[in-house]
Amino acid sequence: MTFQLVYYSQQDPQWKQDILGFGDPGDTIGYVGCALTSVAMLLSGHGYAETPKTLNKKLQAVGGFVSAGIRWGSVSQVYSQVSLKSSISCNNADAPLGLIDASIAAGQPVIVMVDSTPAAGLLTHWVVLYAKEGTDYLMLDPWPYQTDVKKKTYLMPRYSQGNPLQRSIMHVIIYECFTAGGGIATPTGSSTSGSSTSTGTPQTPPITIPVTNGRSTAKVKADVAWGLNIRSTIDTSSMANVVVSVPAGTELTLMEDDGVSKIGAVNQWVRVRDAQGHEGFAAAWYLEKGTIVAPASAPAPTPGPVTEATSSTTTSTPSPAPAPEIKRISVIVKSAGAKVYKTASLKSEVLSKEKGGARLTVVEEFSAAEAKIGKAGKWLTVKSTNNKRGYIDASLVKKG
Repeated sequence: MTFQLVYYSQQDPQWKQDILGFGDPGDTIGYVGCALTSVAMLLSGHGYAETPKTLNKKLQAVGGFVSAGIRWGSVSQVYSQVSLKSSISCNNADAPLGLIDASIAAGQPVIVMVDSTPAAGLLTHWVVLYAKEGTDYLMLDPWPYQTDVKKKTYLMPRYSQGNPLQRSIMHVIIYECFTAGGGIATPTGSSTSGSSTSTGTPQTPPITIPVTNGRSTAKVKADVAWGLNIRSTIDTSSMANVVVSVPAGTELTLMEDDGVSKIGAVNQWVRVRDAQGHEGFAAAWYLEKGTIVAPASAPAPTPGPVTEATSSTTTSTPSPAPAPEIKRISVIVKSAGAKVYKTASLKSEVLSKEKGGARLTVVEEFSAAEAKIGKAGKWLTVKSTNNKRGYIDASLVKKG
């Protein structure tokens, strides 16, 4: 869908006095809520209607703050369709303008940190960039209290502090919304906020993200002993959307232009197709780069209900080689018992209550999991005794 401009001010009386996150009494949205307000504008523009007030409460519920500081990745716990793709500090380096431009061109606005004052020192402030005009960006700035989204507000006149564009941006946050892809609806009015030296023209009409011809591939990592689910959506709260589960070593065709860049990235999902035509989303952190195959190697998806392909199915594409023998790992719940949660948070939904002595299968990479077993402050991804996948406090289990 096309990103629609939605403007909120952190100083709106409806929420300006609300305490931000888990901050002190003086940490109100009106005073330090620019990051929260920017995220609320981003989500609302993608069609997930949130105000700073409602989003504050939802992020509090999932532990989405450290004091009054937002945990950027926690947004995915509220909206699984929105994933944190990049968090880049550029205090001491040029901002990645090319990356920002590419994200905006793909219909994905970018949240950036700037210095809000020319005085000595850094007074941080967060805004949303949604279009580029010449050598400047158009932004949604949560500080002023104005609601006219047709009013063009430029970054440089307000926040450059005499620096060039690439040194006026000090941190970049890029979210990827999986339902986006129709470009960004830019203002149709002619009014501006401040002046700009830009001589460029307004952004071109909405850009549609193209689909790849399926030439790049990825392989399911060898230590994914439980098999990798390919889902029709990225919702992991149920098994109802699982199209097929493929074993370790399976080679999958990537169905996105930027699919290769996601491979191995935590909290990233990539659209794939297996050799039997099953197509859906796979967790990119369980994949590694594969090989280059012919463009027509993948047949069209099988219509109707999807079932597991049997070993006797005849296709022109060789079946994946048997997965190499890998080291499996399990843990035993200590005598006090433990709970398995839906997310890595004590405030999350409890999926199961495990008794002392229960043996659970660890469903994450062996090398990473082994170092966490028995350690306080760490979480393990496990399959519970009721066959649900979730998170358990690593200090409450021991090696099986």
